[in-house]
Amino acid sequence: LDFLTVQSRDVVMDIGCGGGATLHRLSVRGAGYVVGVDYSAVSVHQSLELNQEDVSDGKMCVLQASVEELPFDDEFFDVITTVESFYFWPDPQESLKEVRRVLKQGGHFMLIADIYDNGKLPESAKENIRRYQMTVPTAEEYRTLFRNAGFSDVLIHTKDGENWIAVEGIR
Repeated sequence: LDFLTVQSRDVVMDIGCGGGATLHRLSVRGAGYVVGVDYSAVSVHQSLELNQEDVSDGKMCVLQASVEELPFDDEFFDVITTVESFYFWPDPQESLKEVRRVLKQGGHFMLIADIYDNGKLPESAKENIRRYQMTVPTAEEYRTLFRNAGFSDVLIHTKDGENWIAVEGIR
């Protein structure tokens, strides 16, 4: 998340919020209002428990929903994140279009993945990708997916010797 700046007036969403750790980090970084979305009822419950204080204070809400059909108006969010959930999106290209739909003009979407197809993945990672039918694009494939979804600027952040990638799309 170090590549992302959030401000006190920003409405921010984390897609695939899991246990709520990213929601907490976004709140601590100063986001004005934070929304968590996850397909799993268990994850929603865990996120609510971890972020109980922010939810009680009215700074955060967590909803069960799918990235395929986000329950928000067009251009609602200033910033959107997803951390290690893209692998499992049923239709990555269409889901990226849906993310763009709810992102304000000039808004930032940050996709963070702990692995991407960089040609250097260990065999154990490749086996997990096959076993769980994960979507793991190359950096250029990410760029193409984001551009095809309508993002005007796409920034790719990687680090030599590391397998993570952060893809930033600007609407």
